[in-house]
Amino acid sequence: MFYIVARGTGMIVTDGPHKTRAYKTFGAARATRTRLCNKAGYSVADLSIVDTQHYKPRMVERVNIMTGEKFEEDVNTPHFCSPSSESFWSM
Repeated sequence: MFYIVARGTGMIVTDGPHKTRAYKTFGAARATRTRLCNKAGYSVADLSIVDTQHYKPRMVERVNIMTGEKFEEDVNTPHFCSPSSESFWSM
């Protein structure tokens, strides 16, 4: 299984609706990277293909809007699932 990862931010990049999509083969990941380069304006140097066993998500520090406490979360966490967003607390 492989992920396509942006080199600068460490975020998982995909061309589909699923933001954390893993590809079964290296060839499938490479084909998706080519589509992203052609359609979304990335260059091959911006995106790397990483094995899921070796991928360590980048953590960012955010502030919980209800308590004001700082916490760390995965950079790939959707905004509405993060305690740092108002949409998380209004559901």
